[in-house]
Order: sequence, then C-alpha cells, then structure tokens
Amino acid sequence: MLSIVGLAAACGKGNDNSSATASSSSTNDSAAASDSGAAASSDSAATTSPAAYTPSVAAHLVPVAMSTDQMAKAKSLAEAKGCFACHQVDAKVVGPAFAWVAYKYKGNPKAEGKLADAIEHGISGVWGGMPMPAQSVTPAQAKELASWVLAQKPIAPPKAS
Repeated sequence: MLSIVGLAAACGKGNDNSSATASSSSTNDSAAASDSGAAASSDSAATTSPAAYTPSVAAHLVPVAMSTDQMAKAKSLAEAKGCFACHQVDAKVVGPAFAWVAYKYKGNPKAEGKLADAIEHGISGVWGGMPMPAQSVTPAQAKELASWVLAQKPIAPPKAS
C-alpha cells in the first residue's frame, strides 16, 4: 500500500513541480497542500515527502483496499452476524456470492452506501426473487460488512441459461 501511495505521490508531485526549480520544490509542495485544503502537518518532513500528496477528487471514487487485519475483523463480523448462512465468498447459496456482488458494483462510487443500506434495511429484486431481510447490525457494522464484500476479488456471476 505504501508503494501505491508513493507512486501516486510521485506522479502528483511531478505535475505540481513541472515548472518549478529544484530549490523551490519544498515551498511549492507546501503551497499545493494548503491550496488544496489539506491539513498541514507540524512536521516539516511531511510537507516535502511523497505522503504530502493530496489526491484529486476522482481518486476518491476508487474503493480503498482493506488491510489484512481489517479483512479478518470484517470476516469475523460476517460470521458472527450469520451472513454465511445465505452467502459464500465465491459460490451462490441462498443469496449471491460476495465476489459476484463485488463484480456487480466494481467501480461504482455509491456501492458501499447502497450495500450498507441493503444490509441494514433489507432489499429485494436485485439478485432474483429471494429478498434479503434487514439484518440486526448497526450502521457502522453495515458499512464495515459492505466494505468487506466490495474488497473481495470480483468474479462475474454465471450467465443465466
């Protein structure tokens, strides 16, 4: 993940300093960070490092991968809430496979909210006639579960025959 941040920072930093000299790059980075509304760090190294890069609004449309610890915690929550009674990661049970859901909503910036709402309040008609009833989860748990589902490796569901 750090390498992705570093790469993104390097790309953005190259654009910010294309007309600047090497001696003023530190000043330009600080100005770019403050102009974009980013919170300035009291650590001077933070303003000159690749971590000071502020991504564009479009970067927020791409879901952020969950860490291994977050994935394990969310999977434990899914097990505790009984999600695996009707779903599996890569196979249909009563409801669709989580990987199919990840595929369906891949690249959709509103997916996490839609799925969290469906988990918390229930939904029907999206994956056929079987409705998913409202689950006994808090809004934060629903969001965590939705993030976990979207973090699965997307697999296209089989074509209906």
